Order: sequence, then structure tokens, then C-alpha cells
Amino acid sequence: MKTEYEDKGAVATLTITSTVFEFRRHVRLVDTVLMCTPGVIANRRGFFLMKTVISGRSKEMLRANKTAMREVAR
Repeated sequence: MKTEYEDKGAVATLTITSTVFEFRRHVRLVDTVLMCTPGVIANRRGFFLMKTVISGRSKEMLRANKTAMREVAR
């Protein structure tokens, strides 16, 4: 599982990439980030190589990145 945080000024993105073998971890990570961080939008695509892009304001995305790092370390 790979996470990338990219700050683009007022808007930031968090990209989560994983394989089909990590499906449950990927879904759990995305759901946790979306539930803990209001005001963000997620776009999912792919089946064998799953990629989720979560975007929002920089303030919320810093919180989302912190939540994602905590879930990945779990």
C-alpha cells in the first residue's frame, strides 16, 4: 500500500494505491479517512490496481493524511 500527499496551494490531494490482495486494508483506510475528516471528496478507480484520490482543502487534507498514516501503521 502506498500513500502520497500532494499540496497544491488551497487544494491538496491524498492518493492511496494498493493491489487487489490488500482490498480490505484499502477500503478500511479510505472509509476511516472519510469518516474522520469532513469536507473531503474521494474518487475510486481500478480493480487489480486500486487507486483512490481524496481531495479537499489543505487544512482537512493534513488531518486526512495524519489519519491515513495512523491506519497504515496499524
